[in-house]
Parts: sequence; C-alpha cells; structure tokens
Amino acid sequence: MRVLVAGATEFFAPFIADDLVARGDEVAVATSADFDFGEGVERVSDSTSLAELAASWLPEAIVDMKHDSASRAEEVLSACRGTRTVHLSSAVVYGTNPVCPVDETTELWQPGGAPADVGAQVEADQAVLAAIKQGVAATILRMPHVYGPRDPCCAEWFFTKRVLDKRKWVAVPDGGLAICHRGFVQNMARGVVQALTTRRAAGQVYNLGEEKLYTLGQLARAVANALDYRWDIYSVPGHLWPTPYDRTSFYDLRKARGHLRYRDTMIPRDGLELTIGWLSQSPPEDWSYPGIEAPFDYAREDALIEQCGRKLDV
Repeated sequence: MRVLVAGATEFFAPFIADDLVARGDEVAVATSADFDFGEGVERVSDSTSLAELAASWLPEAIVDMKHDSASRAEEVLSACRGTRTVHLSSAVVYGTNPVCPVDETTELWQPGGAPADVGAQVEADQAVLAAIKQGVAATILRMPHVYGPRDPCCAEWFFTKRVLDKRKWVAVPDGGLAICHRGFVQNMARGVVQALTTRRAAGQVYNLGEEKLYTLGQLARAVANALDYRWDIYSVPGHLWPTPYDRTSFYDLRKARGHLRYRDTMIPRDGLELTIGWLSQSPPEDWSYPGIEAPFDYAREDALIEQCGRKLDV
C-alpha cells in the first residue's frame, strides 16, 4: 500500500512510518521538519498542496496528522479521491469535564464555547463525520496527550526537572488523585497503523490511549523511580497549585480494542523510562505548559507544602 503521511512531525511521524515500512508499505511524509525519517521513507515538502501531492504520488491512503480545521479536513478528503484517510484528532474535543469514562458517542464541545484551537478541531471532526455519512472511507482517531522522546512540550518535564534539581519533595493537587490518560508515542503510532489497515475501521471513530492509567501522584512517583530517585509527595489544594494532568479524564478504549485489536506494545513504565531518559539528555529550553505560571517556583512550592501540605503514601 502507498501511504502519504501529511503534516508529519519529527516527534510522532517516524513511529508511524517505521511501522508502515516494516509492513512493506511504500511511505512518503509531507513535512517541513528537517529530519531523517529513515530508510524507505520518501520525504516531500508540505508547501505543495495535498491535491498536487496526491496527483503526483498517487497514495492509496492518507494519514493526516494536522487535522486542525474544517478546511484542512476537507482538503484531505478531497485529495484522497476515494482512498482511505485516517485523521488524527484529540480527546480535547470532548471538553474539559466530560463524564468519564468517555466513549466515542460522547457529545463534543460546542465550537463557540471552546478555545479557538479546540473549536477548530471540533469543526474538523464534524467535517469528516459529515463525509462519513456520505459513504467516505475515513477514520477519526481521538488521542489523549501523546508523550515520548522528542516531544517538544513534554509535560513530564514538570517532574523530571525537579528530580534533576534534587528536590526532596514535590507538591501535587488534591491528593494526586487525578487520573492522567496519556499515550506513549510508539503505542499511538501502532494504533494509527491498525486503523489504517483494518477494513472495518473505515467510517468509524475510535478513542486511543494507554491501557494502564496513572494517577498524578503515581506519575510523580514513577518519574522519580525512572531516575532511581526517591522523594516525598505532598498534597496541596488544587486551586493553589496547577500542574500538568491535574484534571481527571479517561477514555473508553473498548471499541479500539475490539475492532482494531489495539493493545499497548510498549508498557507505560518502559515508555516513561525512555521519555525521562531522553529528557535528562535533552532538557528543553524555556519550557512552559498551558495554565501554569512559573512552573519551577520552588520557593512557592515549599511554602505551600509547609502551610497546607499533607504527605501522601503513593
């Protein structure tokens, strides 16, 4: 099969390309990234329109990693000319406080009430869903936060930097009980390929994510363990101490497990260790995370722990 991976990034796309090449597929990646995607992968510029790329390269399937607007979704659907398409969406389209576990029938966030980027992604999903109703062989994959080596905004740095700075303790909000549904990049890539190559996936929507879930407190402990480090974990009031993954969200994977036979090929512990190892060797510069001001204000963290911290047994 000839597969075009559009909107490819050096973080996620290499894993998709590796799996496809291992199957014997012909693969091209449309990207602006200056990155070697490996042997057997043709690299093409994403400055060329998808319609022109499809007309010249003649893919039998397109994986769209961009999927950030209705116009983008329509461009991909038009370029595919009846071939298979897989659209990489995000579980953020379900909103910030959906009733968990979230399955694929859960109502989407209304674009007018969502942040602009999320609203645009909802509209992209809606455009693909409308095409599916017309018989187009498209598949939507809704993913949690995808993490792993080369992640440009890796949330695990919040904890990893504290370990590298030899902090004796760390604060987590509200008992560290928020459940963090995440997805290691290699596992998510395998799910993409399974959706692309499973006949019954055409016209379907699937949630993807890891099968084993960490609470926030467990994640803080696991990051330290990955670096052979020990620290104390304290609970502080959540409204005073925002962190990555501090809102519970977990997704029903039964449809992907049943239709696609999706399973984690890399257990989360090993995926986390690979990620933390990479972060230790390639610490990000000017790291920031949405909704968190001064993420490494240790003086404030110490004061919160002293004033209202409760030590956790995690």
